[in-house]
Amino acid sequence: MTDISAMKNEAFPLPTYEEWQQEVEKSLKGKPIEKLYSTTYENFRIKPIYTRKDIESLEHIEQYPGFPGYVRGIEANGYIREPWAVSQELSANSAKEWNEMVKHDLERGQTEIHLVLERLGFSVTSLHDVEEMFSGISLQDYSLRIDAGESSLSFLSLLAAYLQKQQIPLERMRGTIGMDPLASLVTKGKSSASLTTLYDVMADITTWTKEHMPNVKTIIVHSEPYHNGGANAVQELAFAFATAVEYLNECLNRGLTIDEAAQRISFSFAIGANFFMEIAKLRAARLVWTNIVQAFGGNEESQKMWIHARTSHFTKTVYDPYVNMLRATTEAFAATVGGVNSLHVSPFDEAIQQADEFSRRIARNTQLILLEESHLGKVIDPAGGSYYVESLTAQLAEEAWKLFQQIEAKGSMMKALEEGFVQAEVKKVAELRKKNVKMRKEKMVGTNFYANLAESPVQRQKADEHTGPSSEPPLKEENVEQLKAGFSERKFVQTAISMVACRATVQEMEKALAEDSPSVQIEPIQQWRLAEPFEKLRKASEAHLEKQGSRPKVALINLGAIPKHKARADFITGFFEAGGFEVVKNNGYISAEEAVQGALSVEGTHYIICGSDESYVDTVPTIAAELKKANPHLKLYVAGKQAPEVEEAFVKAGIDGFIHIGSNCYETLAEFMKDMGVALDE
Repeated sequence: MTDISAMKNEAFPLPTYEEWQQEVEKSLKGKPIEKLYSTTYENFRIKPIYTRKDIESLEHIEQYPGFPGYVRGIEANGYIREPWAVSQELSANSAKEWNEMVKHDLERGQTEIHLVLERLGFSVTSLHDVEEMFSGISLQDYSLRIDAGESSLSFLSLLAAYLQKQQIPLERMRGTIGMDPLASLVTKGKSSASLTTLYDVMADITTWTKEHMPNVKTIIVHSEPYHNGGANAVQELAFAFATAVEYLNECLNRGLTIDEAAQRISFSFAIGANFFMEIAKLRAARLVWTNIVQAFGGNEESQKMWIHARTSHFTKTVYDPYVNMLRATTEAFAATVGGVNSLHVSPFDEAIQQADEFSRRIARNTQLILLEESHLGKVIDPAGGSYYVESLTAQLAEEAWKLFQQIEAKGSMMKALEEGFVQAEVKKVAELRKKNVKMRKEKMVGTNFYANLAESPVQRQKADEHTGPSSEPPLKEENVEQLKAGFSERKFVQTAISMVACRATVQEMEKALAEDSPSVQIEPIQQWRLAEPFEKLRKASEAHLEKQGSRPKVALINLGAIPKHKARADFITGFFEAGGFEVVKNNGYISAEEAVQGALSVEGTHYIICGSDESYVDTVPTIAAELKKANPHLKLYVAGKQAPEVEEAFVKAGIDGFIHIGSNCYETLAEFMKDMGVALDE
């Protein structure tokens, strides 16, 4: 018997790639190993295994965390000294409700106060609103993340006036109070003011905060409008870089230095479902951003990319929404492994309604579990050295740089948007995504796969009857004129803060900013979710159920014993339930005559024959002939793709079509609904 100490010193022989390939091909039973390769939406060919050879030529592999080019993170100790900020976006129906919500969530693990003005749920119009929002909250003790959309001037001035009134030193504030005019333009298709004016505001805010709020970032660069439009990771990165460079150039043209401007930028990325691609996306982002800022002559501090992330809205579903908890968890896991500085995790009911206390708690605790129980904060760059992740990082960085250069060659991100180049690039990938969802190549559990028609819907919140004033305060033209006079001298922040003290409103500031400043228009990028096509079918089915008392229905004609038809019957059941159809089943018919009798006993208009190819040969023509004789208007289909000559014979016998794994599920179900008179809002 071998001595245990000797066993400890033994090592398994290291297999070569060729030996591994031989064993794989054996298990594939003669099929080539290329069957295991796949292609991503980035057009990357993904191999089944990665080895040291794949990263031998990569320069960044020898970098350490916290050192340029920051691919492994901007902090040498990762999250050990300071974890990422738990930055859940909070919305409510009123300022008072929002205030109570913030206090509640801060006591239970949230570490950053985060709001998006356009999704806040109520309007912030005056100093009174800000006072009500932040009453009893020690703002100096928390970082802020204020996503102000097109312009942050109004909210920043209200907040600054509030802080001065509360005698809270402005320099104590930290976080982000940011604007992103191009992201707003991309989603809406138009701006309220000219970009020249908005860039004037951006530069003035950045200059003012440098002196008064040195720890606050003032510019946000969002990738979400492209992600939620269907873009791939390469496009998200390239468009974000091009946007950031445009903002840098505009700030430099207005007197700021590269270090003053670059250190005020916060990037915001959506984290999608491709786990390793999303980790690599964040790492590649830091690598490329370092190179960009270096090219501008920025110092090492300016080269550090500050990244906020939010789990993808694009991947969330209305149906079977609790699966969204799993989606959000894996996306949050990718974000933290990728090294984000702050994170918002989607509440599971995000696609349905404004989050309630339960869904907020689950989303917040997802972050806390990753940090406290999964111990992600104790490992510095856990993806570092992974052959696969490092290879993806390098590919993403290279391809994003190429696309970024294409945009730069057009003059700027804005010019690329005006030309329609960005929109066209996103649309190409979006159309492929839509096709894959409709074909069920892109699987969404609970939506186009494993739909549960018996699920209980999420109990929607009752609307708050006390949501504040129903109308905005009247505009005071004298305030607008005074604001315009100050804005004309490019003293945006100073003028706005002084006028807030005189009770000027947001509407007055926005009017003063927009007047004599022509807006910009472009083709917007449609914002959508992957699940929407099948959600449309499900909603049509439910509307039909409510009006007619039944769902659209198909009946199966199962041939032979259960083992003979089960595989195809299960496939057809899942196929139709994805659209909300009722599927009438049976245990199988032994003969064609029995099948015909059984089918005629079921009230319906559409039937699908399920069985083995062998059982089809003699049985299908007989069933088709008899059923069409009994009712020429019924529709009859066969489950499974057949040889061309067999399909031709079946069609001649009366078969209307074939449904198989290569069928476009959405288009098939939509056609069935049309045949059945089910209203489908296209």
